Amino acid sequence: MQTERLKKITAAFFKKWWASFLILPFIIYSIHQMYWALRFNIFFSVNYSYPFPLNIVHLFIDTFLLITHEAGHTFFGIFGFRFITILGGSLFQILLPLAILIFCWINRKSIGVQLSFCLLGFSWMDVAGYAADASERQLPLIGNLGEEAHDWYNLLFQLDALQYDRTVAFTFVAIGIICYIAALMVPLFYKTYKEVSIDLEIN
Repeated sequence: MQTERLKKITAAFFKKWWASFLILPFIIYSIHQMYWALRFNIFFSVNYSYPFPLNIVHLFIDTFLLITHEAGHTFFGIFGFRFITILGGSLFQILLPLAILIFCWINRKSIGVQLSFCLLGFSWMDVAGYAADASERQLPLIGNLGEEAHDWYNLLFQLDALQYDRTVAFTFVAIGIICYIAALMVPLFYKTYKEVSIDLEIN
């Protein structure tokens, strides 16, 4: 009797938390990647060995965010302001995962909410690495562009805040970690409902 009860409790636990366990390794490696990038060498933000099969997941997400980033420059370039055009890349790669998150939240897709929070957290981490490189401008840019095309160098330079590039980066990392924690904790905020059949006799 107790064994059956334990099995039911265990099954219910994993049914509720399986997605959190699934994304946890990716989250750990993502945070470790950014720690190494900011603590030791900024190139870890672009050259970091995720173990299989997380490397495939990382490649897919990183490629998706890169395309989103470049699309953001084009989209926000419509407004005709150079600052907004430059900011648009990083801004859009945050806004798109946020839009996906809101959609999943409204439609009560708990797994979608978790994955969206994870994507949003990783996007903040990605932007953090770019921002941390603002002063040194060591990271390679897409299309072999020169260092003068570095987004966060131009943004912080225009704001006269280039000396705060690391502070900005650590702030973005903190936001990313908050998103990761939210991704893991989503099951706490979603209730599971059971279907119950009720027969009513009305005289």
